[in-house]
Amino acid sequence: MPHDAVSRISGDARLRRRMLGAAVALNIALAAPIAPASAGGLRADLSRVQSWGYQLQEVDPRQVANSAYDLMVIDYSRDGTAETAFTRADVATMQTKPDGGKRLVIAYLSIGEAEDYRFYWQATWHAAPPEWLGAENEDWEGNYAVRYWSAEWQSIIFGRPSSYLDAIIDAGFDGVYLDRIDAFDVEDPDLGRADRMAAMSAFVDALARYARGKQPGFAVVGQNAEELLVDARYAEAIDAVGKEDLFFGLDGDGMRNSHAELRASLFLLQPFQRTGKPVFVVEYLKSAKSSQEARASASQLGAPLFIANRKLDDVESR
Repeated sequence: MPHDAVSRISGDARLRRRMLGAAVALNIALAAPIAPASAGGLRADLSRVQSWGYQLQEVDPRQVANSAYDLMVIDYSRDGTAETAFTRADVATMQTKPDGGKRLVIAYLSIGEAEDYRFYWQATWHAAPPEWLGAENEDWEGNYAVRYWSAEWQSIIFGRPSSYLDAIIDAGFDGVYLDRIDAFDVEDPDLGRADRMAAMSAFVDALARYARGKQPGFAVVGQNAEELLVDARYAEAIDAVGKEDLFFGLDGDGMRNSHAELRASLFLLQPFQRTGKPVFVVEYLKSAKSSQEARASASQLGAPLFIANRKLDDVESR
């Protein structure tokens, strides 16, 4: 994901959601989730989150600290590079609310694409890419498909002192917010879609186990890709789902999603909620009317909502 935008659901994914929605439309209704089961540690902290923020650009630790959010998702650095990475002192500042209470601060981490402005990127890859590096994303300049089941790619993400996740843990973040988990939709000549989905579940599970081995209670939140929730291994590995464009935006900013599209997502998200794990919704809206409707729908669902612009450069919810 480039640093000036957020990932969007592909046309193929929208089609699958519509098909699924048509199949379950008579059986699913928008309703508040069952009360979360009791849980200890960080999972219980996540289930108590009433408000959250999502900002990847122009993050000011003082502004985050002065906000009222229970949870904040940010990039691990000011501009995506290692040189401007937030320090442990920065993270500690953001973890303290104005009333002295604890705020969870979670770092954004894309695991389904490589980004050419990250510290791990090597200039030679443009001319001589490694075998696991694929084509550039036509929609997002500087983002490249990866064979995320490759051991070499996974070692860049976690498992070594120089790995991406390890840097996040060392900086004192409470967890990670995983993006491009839906990269299983990118076709590969060697793996069918079911195998690509299984490989992503295994990747997230291994990442989560490693992180919690280094820092017990470390939170792992998966963005979108709710289709993976049918895999018990994946659903157990993550502590929450971050969901973009649940109510609006699949067919254009500000456009309300169809009932079939909404129900297709709820068919997968609500059972996950009933296990005691939360869903955090982000909508990209400009009009007061759409924002009001999104707030009402999110409240009914029991899901904390953040209303953002697509650049994700503002700490304030719209």
